[in-house]
Amino acid sequence: MQNFITTIVPEPSELLTIHYYHRLAGATSELRHADGSRISRRDIPFWMADQLFDENLRFEYRDGTPFFVSDTAIDDVFNNDGSFRWLSDLTAFAERPPRQVPQARLVPRLTLLALSFWVAHPEIAAGFAAYECFNQPQCGHWSWDFFERCETCPFAKG
Repeated sequence: MQNFITTIVPEPSELLTIHYYHRLAGATSELRHADGSRISRRDIPFWMADQLFDENLRFEYRDGTPFFVSDTAIDDVFNNDGSFRWLSDLTAFAERPPRQVPQARLVPRLTLLALSFWVAHPEIAAGFAAYECFNQPQCGHWSWDFFERCETCPFAKG
């Protein structure tokens, strides 16, 4: 009997938040090869494949339903775009979060990328969904009215 490592698939409601997207972008931009050099956008899909296609892994939704990653899943979610330019667009949000939530059509891409981090770096992936107040002064005072504000935010309306 083989022991599987089970990884829980993040829900779309988690993936489609500014916080999750921003932190995933930051982690993606910091991916490194063993020699310390940055992983290029064209190498990230190979890194994802190395993480997702381990025979000892099993992916499940929170309710226990299995989540299958097909052999062509990475190419499929990137619409067979061999340049993977979207990854450059994603990493642009590493420094500054987007002004709006990601579009729902990105869920499959974000799911596979997030699962790759859950396999390779669960300690980093655990922080993706953590709430972050983007209105703190240390964030450069770039605040917008539609962001939620935490209790400690000096700009919170009171």
